[in-house]
Parts: sequence; C-alpha cells; structure tokens
Amino acid sequence: SPRSSSPLSGSGNLPIMCERCREVCRGEVVRVKNTHFHVHCFTCHVCSCDLVHSGFFHHSGEYICTEDYQRLYGTQCDSCEQYITGEVVSALGRTYHPHCFHKITNLLLFIQLFILLSVCSQKSIPDWRQSDLLWEKVRMSAVLALSETRQAC
Repeated sequence: SPRSSSPLSGSGNLPIMCERCREVCRGEVVRVKNTHFHVHCFTCHVCSCDLVHSGFFHHSGEYICTEDYQRLYGTQCDSCEQYITGEVVSALGRTYHPHCFHKITNLLLFIQLFILLSVCSQKSIPDWRQSDLLWEKVRMSAVLALSETRQAC
C-alpha cells in the first residue's frame, strides 16, 4: 500500500530511523523507550531471536531475550536450580524461591526430629521409641521432604 512505503516521521517531520540498522522506518515499527525498530530488526542481541512477541530485558544498552538474560545475568535457586523471577529468600549466602526455602526449612525440622529420636532411642527412653513404625514414619517423612526439595519449582 502507498502508506507502508512512505517513510514514517517523528517530531519535526524528521524521518523515524531504526535503532538497529539505522535505516528509515516504513510500515510497521516497534517503539521501545522512545527508540524505533523495524519489526524484523527488534531481535535479541545474543541469539537473534524475535523480541516482538516475547519478553525481553534491556541491559547495557542492548535488548536481550528472557532466556539469554537469565542464563547470563539471572540468579538461580540453590535448591531447584531454576532461575528466580520475583521474590527471593536469601539465607546464609544462598538464594531461594520462597516455596523452595519453605521446603528446606521443613526438611531441617524433619532432620532435627530424626536426630532427636535417634539420640533418645539410644538412651532407651521408652516414650520416644514406642514402635519401629514411628521410627519408619519419621524416616520416610524426611526422605519425602528431601525429594521434594530436589524437584523443579
């Protein structure tokens, strides 16, 4: 159409230039932070994937897809090893998703109970060692909690 072949103009009727290729924009453009791109020029600086239909980050003057940004600059959860977006919990120099941290604290409680039962059973305190079934229940709970912390968030 005649409209798509006409150069687009910005303020002062100056032609709009593509930030990536520095050529005059015609037809559809992408506008990000007062800069313009041809649709086909708005790509990831790292992998060249299309950014028009996906999320992206702006880092050091470059536009980067979410996957590359996380791989290069993101923070991984020390429990599930997935990248963290949103809220984080930091403890003892480690970083977690809030729900992964909750699983770890539950695991620590099970471990403490397991140790307590172990110590008490060695001292032959009858109240703590009512049956082997109780012992097995605590052990299986600890194993289950540990396996949950290793699953992906």
